[in-house]
Amino acid sequence: VHADAMASSGVWRAAGFSVSELGVTTFWMLNFLCLKFLVIWRLSRGWALLDGVESPENVARHLLHNYDVEGVRKHWHASLNRWLVRYMYIPMGGSKLKPANVWVILVFVALWHELDPRLLVWAWISLLFAGPEMFAKWIARCPAVRPWRDSWQYRHTCAVAATFTIAVMMAANLVGFVLGIDGVHAFVFQLASPSGAVFVAATLLCFFSASQVMFEIQIGYDRSVAKAVAQGDVAVRYPDPEARSIKHT
Repeated sequence: VHADAMASSGVWRAAGFSVSELGVTTFWMLNFLCLKFLVIWRLSRGWALLDGVESPENVARHLLHNYDVEGVRKHWHASLNRWLVRYMYIPMGGSKLKPANVWVILVFVALWHELDPRLLVWAWISLLFAGPEMFAKWIARCPAVRPWRDSWQYRHTCAVAATFTIAVMMAANLVGFVLGIDGVHAFVFQLASPSGAVFVAATLLCFFSASQVMFEIQIGYDRSVAKAVAQGDVAVRYPDPEARSIKHT
């Protein structure tokens, strides 16, 4: 709560927060944001279920349990994502024009939240990395890469890519919800200092470790799904809100 208040009130300017303090403020602000909407959406969904209406699960995965832009889009505010897919993404050409569609949709989402230049910058920073992310995933699906996917080199390469993706998403949220456009210059200046370099190195190491943990969680879930399905006549519901329950007989 205090982190969100400090981020929204701009008290960090008067207090002269360091780079590490701004980073920690952003981290806890995002946790508060996730908890706030989780409570609101779960209460609303609970009342809907009591009334016999099964509404979408909006938080299929914690906001910070995502290492790519696409994961955030799918697992955070899933009902809005479904609406965007149905009424914008598919009518605009779907996956055939995905690189162009993503730009239009993310800018729309920023404007839908609020007519604030900071949110437009948040969308643009996310978009700048969405293109390379889609290209990297396209390469990973190529047949030539498939034999390499079980190697430790592939896993660590994915972790490095996830590390920088998380860093970009955190930077986007830092600008969009804490610093604002006018605070970027001072923050970049602090990053150039020795203490800023230490903070960046430590943060990237934490993101790399967190990526490995997220990979293990997903691998463990995939194994449990495979085991449950192999036992026969077991219904399994995937955490992805766009996926449906499957039943193996």
